[in-house]
Amino acid sequence: MSQGWRIGSGILFLLLSGCGKSGGSWSGFPVEIYADSALVSSREAEADLTDAMTFWETRAGKKLFDYRGIWKSGTPYAGNVMAPASAVANVIFFQNPWPFGASIAGRTTTFKSTDTIEHAIIMVNPDIPFCSGDCRGWMGRTSIRNTLAHELGHFLGLGHVSDPTNIMFPEVLKVNTLTAATVDGIALKSVTSAE
Repeated sequence: MSQGWRIGSGILFLLLSGCGKSGGSWSGFPVEIYADSALVSSREAEADLTDAMTFWETRAGKKLFDYRGIWKSGTPYAGNVMAPASAVANVIFFQNPWPFGASIAGRTTTFKSTDTIEHAIIMVNPDIPFCSGDCRGWMGRTSIRNTLAHELGHFLGLGHVSDPTNIMFPEVLKVNTLTAATVDGIALKSVTSAE
């Protein structure tokens, strides 16, 4: 269950994952979420995060995220980075140094009480060669926007699927355009119907 690069037959693939505790759903929406300053260091970078959140909100037909801006309060989790024990806020951040395999691009961990998600963190590998938007003209780079959209799916409580056109497929989509990605509408409704 990892995001990463795999070389095979001369083709580069990004494997995606939401390792850690997964499943469950939030008790209500929108959910507060923050980003670290390095992740949204430019207008393009902030647009990538906004586009990734909008991807899910459009498909769910409602506001899912209450983006609060930059997280300024230190490490948002307690315990070991390899297996955080708890989180103090919902934060997307570059984890540096990256403690997982070099080929892992992101890791989402949800913290639950029974089946209700109380907090979630998304750690992103700062060493992956990311690019913004659709990455047109960036051979060998991976769209941070699409990676964030995949990890936000795990943040919402979704798991991996076997459909290679679905944003939750464990490898990067064969198309770079996020709008071409599909979702499992039934699964999305099941994790976003709580109010």
